[in-house]
Amino acid sequence: MRSLVATSGTASGASGRGLRLLVRLACARPLVTVLLGVLGAVAALTYTVRQLGFVTSGRDLLPHGQPFVQREQEYSDDFPRLDQLVVAVEADDVARSKAYARRLAQELRKDRDTFAHVTYRIDPGRFRGRELLYLSRHDLADLADDVVDHRRFLTAFAARPTLDELVDGLRTEVVTAFVRNAFDLGLDDADANVDLGAARDVLDQISTRLDRRVPYRSPWRSLFSLKRGDGDAGYFLSDDERLLFVLVEARREHGSFTAYRDAIGPLRAAMARVQTEFPGVRAGLTGAPVLSNDQMAAAFRDSKRATVLAFVLTFAVLAVAFRGRGMPIVLLAVLALSLCWSLGIVTLVVGHLSIFSVMFLSIVVGLGTDYGVYLLLRNAEEIALGRPAREALEVTAMRAGPGMLGGALAAAGAFYVLMATDFPGIQELGFISGTSVIVAWFAMMTLLPALVLLVKSRRDASDVPRRDGGQTRVRFVDAMTHRPRLVLALAGVATALSVFALHGVRFDYNLLNLQARGTESVDWEERILRAAGRSSFVALSTAGSLDELRERAAAFEGLASVSEVESVLSLIPPEQAAKAQVLAELAPVVEAVAVGPPETVDAGRLLVALRTLQRRLDFAADEAPAGHDRDQVVSLRDQTAGLVRRLERADPAAVAPALLPLQDRLRGDLAHTLRRLKQNLHPTPIALDDVPPQLRRRFVGRSGRFLLQIQPKVDIWDRAGAEQFVGELRTVDPDVTGTPVIGFETTRYMERAYKQGTLYAFLLVGVLTALTIRRARETALAMIALGLGTLWTAGLMFLFGLPFNLGNLFGFPLVVGAGAEFGVNVVLRYVEGREHGGPLLPRGTFLAVLFNGLTTVVGFGSLMIAAHRGIFGLGLLLTLGMIATLGASLIVLPVLLGWAEPRVTVEPTAVEQWRPARGAVSDEAA
Repeated sequence: MRSLVATSGTASGASGRGLRLLVRLACARPLVTVLLGVLGAVAALTYTVRQLGFVTSGRDLLPHGQPFVQREQEYSDDFPRLDQLVVAVEADDVARSKAYARRLAQELRKDRDTFAHVTYRIDPGRFRGRELLYLSRHDLADLADDVVDHRRFLTAFAARPTLDELVDGLRTEVVTAFVRNAFDLGLDDADANVDLGAARDVLDQISTRLDRRVPYRSPWRSLFSLKRGDGDAGYFLSDDERLLFVLVEARREHGSFTAYRDAIGPLRAAMARVQTEFPGVRAGLTGAPVLSNDQMAAAFRDSKRATVLAFVLTFAVLAVAFRGRGMPIVLLAVLALSLCWSLGIVTLVVGHLSIFSVMFLSIVVGLGTDYGVYLLLRNAEEIALGRPAREALEVTAMRAGPGMLGGALAAAGAFYVLMATDFPGIQELGFISGTSVIVAWFAMMTLLPALVLLVKSRRDASDVPRRDGGQTRVRFVDAMTHRPRLVLALAGVATALSVFALHGVRFDYNLLNLQARGTESVDWEERILRAAGRSSFVALSTAGSLDELRERAAAFEGLASVSEVESVLSLIPPEQAAKAQVLAELAPVVEAVAVGPPETVDAGRLLVALRTLQRRLDFAADEAPAGHDRDQVVSLRDQTAGLVRRLERADPAAVAPALLPLQDRLRGDLAHTLRRLKQNLHPTPIALDDVPPQLRRRFVGRSGRFLLQIQPKVDIWDRAGAEQFVGELRTVDPDVTGTPVIGFETTRYMERAYKQGTLYAFLLVGVLTALTIRRARETALAMIALGLGTLWTAGLMFLFGLPFNLGNLFGFPLVVGAGAEFGVNVVLRYVEGREHGGPLLPRGTFLAVLFNGLTTVVGFGSLMIAAHRGIFGLGLLLTLGMIATLGASLIVLPVLLGWAEPRVTVEPTAVEQWRPARGAVSDEAA
């Protein structure tokens, strides 16, 4: 619709005369016109460089009037520590991860201006003497029962902490285990099988120490339900202890390219320096701010690369179209100037670019050249008729200009339709791209004619079509129109398959799948999700008091779709009074146990104790029925017998020194464990004031409200999972927000906006098509071809495995607007051929539509080099859409036109060679 190589009289009229006047004014002083255009571009570009900003916050691109967006903004203001940078550290040995974290924290704390707070551990000393309050009542009751059950054993070994006393105690525990059919020592399990692993471990350490020193393994920790040693206390570790997290609170720089770029760069540099000191340790940076930063940086980088590629590929297509380099260079120069003008307008009106609108340059490169191509091709026809250069340009503007204007309005209108959505980011893309299309059209109607006059003072055979004036028939089109049934049958099959495939085009709700491939932050976010079942994307709620916080947290935790709720209550345990009562009842038992002084190893008594244990195990093996329990006993008996044989052969003088370190470690370990237990028997309550400052800053807002972060148990990137999660959360708090809620609602709004946008684009294009063609039947056929191309696009999406997502959802309205011109130009030339004779679709029009389609394809296709998967998907969708609509217009539409109205033989109108007119060229002479 943007132009036609030859138009019917229906496209002329007031608009044609106005466009002719515009070109006449631009060509009156061509050098002045070009200089003004260049000066305007320089001024616009200078203003842009100084004033243009970049929006990096996804919040700024969301519908501001929605409650879930407003609530998220309020939470962000009240809890400024929500946006933390997360360093995930992974190593084969957790001790190396801790060392790396300590060293990194030292490096970052040197730069307080950039990194306000660095946290990787909560000081456990704050809660010394109150650790057991963090056990559940059930676990605490189990601990008390274990201590009571093993009181005799503990008392005996504590009074005389020797290896032979320990083996005697194990013998007693074996008997007790078979009486209860469960061997305790902290190893009770849900099944009823006997587990003698702890006993085997003690015997194994005794046997191994006879030969060499080995790392000590404590038998007491599980007994007292103290599963994590002092060395792990307070560290931010994943459940499997494979990942250690360092939380970095950076100072946000609002004036930078991305809000946290000035912190993310130095942080990654510090991580790289520390990495050299810890080979084998793997560390990565992620978190919501980092994901946003990497996404914007990738989009900006991709935009520059795609724009350059679009210019290069467009030049290549134009060089083939014009069979030379002169006119393509002129055309791209005009386009570049128009883009500078557009950037100035964008800076003045909008003031910034976003993750959506940063790609408008590549889009406009493909669209903007079309108007110039049509103008130059039609101008070549007028030159071939013998018209002088200036008059040829004016006649071209009058005859082809209305079609070019209609095409520009259709393409711009498809973008402006996006402004009807609720999303500022998409609204801005619509305004920026639509305005840029109009500006490109204006440049092609003013600057391009002026430049043509300057650079082509004489006819140049290298950059114009052949001298037939574009009137030659196209064999391909003739072949299609002579086989209408076959073409329409194939089109029908393609359409039916596309309609069927439309149901198979899925919607990908996963926001991580939009990020750049191979991005560190995305890789580590996914790794954390797999290893720890946690994510940076959590739902948010608040409470006004601790009582409300407890009530709301309990309600959230009771939901089937919630895995965990984090709040300040994580460090304020519930039921403290009841737990203190359990500990008070346990106090007399534990306080009565006193560890005796160290003793030497008595090898003889140890051998006697082991022989006694062996006999008991022989008896148990004979009495036990076949099965797991008997296998356990036989294994421990054989191990005991082997140790007895070794001690019988060993030199008693060598046994004692070899085993003394183990005996001393067992005594010291028990003494330390009992001391910790005794320290926790009379705890003072843990209150809000006891919560470390770094967690208070995170979970207690400036207003005094308490934050809840709700981790999903379901897959929130799946529509059903997200719907369940958000729906259940709103039964507890209707105002819940956070990324899962915003993502769910955003997807709903964008799906609706996409459907409305596609409908509005069809209506708008239909109106403009009718105004341009002014014939009902031909207008309907042009719209049918556009509809076929749009449906085929859906089929191609299925074929290429391209899903809908939040990155390409608005691509269909753009396909409608950008692809409309192909069919309309074919129809207009058909109307002219029918009225004046000549080919149905002459070579000039066919090539004009074809090459303009190709420039649009390469412009959109340049987006496919993007590492950002959302931008890649948009580029692929638009490319497939242009190919489909171009194919429908050049293959199916000519057949439909010939079939719908049989051709009437008309004697071709003789083309009258140009004769100079007196004075200025009149409209009639043109």
